[in-house]
Amino acid sequence: MANAGTTATGAFDPIGAVADVARRYGLWLHVDAAYGGFAALAPSARQLFARIDEADSVALDPHKWLFLPVGCGCVLYRDAENARAAFSHDAEYTRRIGFERDEAFAFWDYGPELSRPFRALDLWLLIKYVGAARLAEAVEENIACAKYLEKLVQASDDFEMLMPVVLSIFCFRYAPKGFGGDLNVLNERLMAALQRGGSTYLSNAEIEGKFALRGCVLNYRPTRRDMEIVLEDVRRAYQNL
Repeated sequence: MANAGTTATGAFDPIGAVADVARRYGLWLHVDAAYGGFAALAPSARQLFARIDEADSVALDPHKWLFLPVGCGCVLYRDAENARAAFSHDAEYTRRIGFERDEAFAFWDYGPELSRPFRALDLWLLIKYVGAARLAEAVEENIACAKYLEKLVQASDDFEMLMPVVLSIFCFRYAPKGFGGDLNVLNERLMAALQRGGSTYLSNAEIEGKFALRGCVLNYRPTRRDMEIVLEDVRRAYQNL
């Protein structure tokens, strides 16, 4: 499996190199692009996805970066029949007779859940109404916002980046000058204060033993000013501890 942008930190695997190993040993290659996959729409990130078309399956979550409800997820298969053989659930009373080639019944037996909501409708409507070009603009702006925050942190004397920004996830921590305590404890307390405060929501990640404040830009509304507010809110939370 290759990660096309992990949900935790945004780290990106070399898909082509992983594909070479998979082909050499006859392995199924799955690409976890649940978070990062739709960044392929953005010109600035497109080179990261070179050779993703060699994958046997790719997971995508439109609810992560196409602004859709949580229930909407996708899996793309190079050969759908392999997935059908692995995951189908058949019974005589559900056997298709006369509709084998009917597209409306094509995905009837993917899994044991025979009655399900039409989750794909949300995705279809989004693509139909908004279009790939406007979605690409929104994703590109998300990436730009995250990289702008990275520049702000690098230019500051009281923050430090813990991971390079690849897509729209940023992992950093507050490290005020003269602070002699445990930075992990400090940043954990800051995260809790921020979540209670209601202006900026940051989660967490652990990077080489360091507690990181983790942010992810996944909405079409954020601006660079919002990135400045993130750092302002952290500083304010520190003053109020």
